Amino acid sequence: MMSKRKTTSLIDTVIQTITTGLLFLLLSAPAQAVPSFGRQTGQPCAACHTVFPELTSFGRQFKLRGYSLGNQLDDKKFPFNLPLSASLIGSHSSIRDTRASNPSEDFPRADETILQTAAVYYAGKITDSSGAFVQYGYDGIERRWAIEMADIRYANDTMLGGKELLLGVTLNNSPGVQDIWNSAPMWSFPHLEDAGIMPEVAPVLDMALASQVAGLGLYGFWDNTLYAEVGVYRTARNGLLRPFSAGVPTETEVDRNAPYWHLMINREMGNQSFAAGIKGIMVNIFPDADAPSGPTDRFRDVALEAQYQYVGAAHIFTADATWMRETRDWDASFPMGMASNPSDKLRTFKANVHYYWQRRVGLGVGYFDTQGDRDMLKYGMADEPSAMGNASGSPHNRGWTAEFNYLPLKDMQNLKLGLRYTAYTRFNGARSDYNGFGRDASDNNLLFGYVWLIF
Repeated sequence: MMSKRKTTSLIDTVIQTITTGLLFLLLSAPAQAVPSFGRQTGQPCAACHTVFPELTSFGRQFKLRGYSLGNQLDDKKFPFNLPLSASLIGSHSSIRDTRASNPSEDFPRADETILQTAAVYYAGKITDSSGAFVQYGYDGIERRWAIEMADIRYANDTMLGGKELLLGVTLNNSPGVQDIWNSAPMWSFPHLEDAGIMPEVAPVLDMALASQVAGLGLYGFWDNTLYAEVGVYRTARNGLLRPFSAGVPTETEVDRNAPYWHLMINREMGNQSFAAGIKGIMVNIFPDADAPSGPTDRFRDVALEAQYQYVGAAHIFTADATWMRETRDWDASFPMGMASNPSDKLRTFKANVHYYWQRRVGLGVGYFDTQGDRDMLKYGMADEPSAMGNASGSPHNRGWTAEFNYLPLKDMQNLKLGLRYTAYTRFNGARSDYNGFGRDASDNNLLFGYVWLIF
């Protein structure tokens, strides 16, 4: 009987072979093979994106209006009138050093060339006032098929004070997937995960609930200036919400409803735009996702964010920053002896800049810093050599990311090549010997290269 590891390896080989064939066919195809949003609107990729997936002002409006603008698909015959797209990402990650770790557990796909993503999207209108963006695909790092992103919308407009008021409803599977600004963690630089490791401690708003919940939100955008959204999220494990987490392992179980809110001020000035605002969420989470009953721990997040964008004929520049503060009340964990403190604070700051020349060559730089209270029972782990070990109980992590992008085909802006380097100056509380077995933060530095095709 073939072992599970050999079977998985065989499946990966088959998928990579198919992908190579598809890439050959697609790169030989005419340049009009663009994503479904472009086919629907009749607009080039540059109308909605600086370079995908960053949104321009028009792209933000397209998303807010329920993905329903345009009627270019209406006259096409089935199946070409369906708003379907696909994505293929091949990548290679190289970790600096695996010493004092468990490589098979900590870096299962590092130093391998893999098919990182093979995804299919329903991306476009459903009715004249509604549409959806739903991604179902293969995750080559986790080696599973799942619904990664889902955002289904209805939108319409009216007048208030002589100005347009756009009103909408969004049903989605993560706080942030519905955001339209590139400062949101879901959409901010560097856009793609790699096969390295990331610190386990992060605020709820920093994608901690991705594909674990489903939420319903109501939003309004007045005079293209003032944006407000209120919503509620809950676990997506049963009943009608189950499809929103299909294929994703249960890691977080939310008790009842988690309220979410978001306020932004937006300013458009010709080819420049600026947005700034605040958002937050309050979530009660069971300490054990496999035993969703009894007391819960409470997480309260508040985040400040800002974005500046310049879109010119030759030069494109985007800068964003996000600061988050999370209060973690261990109402369940502390009495059970699972936390050292009754309450902890967590603070995260991220800042990114991204520049493109002629939508062909780009450079992005990002900085990240997370700090918080020491809690040995919650964050500490020093029993065995592991890259995720934490000998101090501190959640302090700091580093930077730099990425070079190149779009090789001038008339085909849905193919992107990238080379990224991520450097850690602190990991799990320390610069050196952070896991108690001699591993340094810089050992987790990673070189990541990828090829990203959307069609």
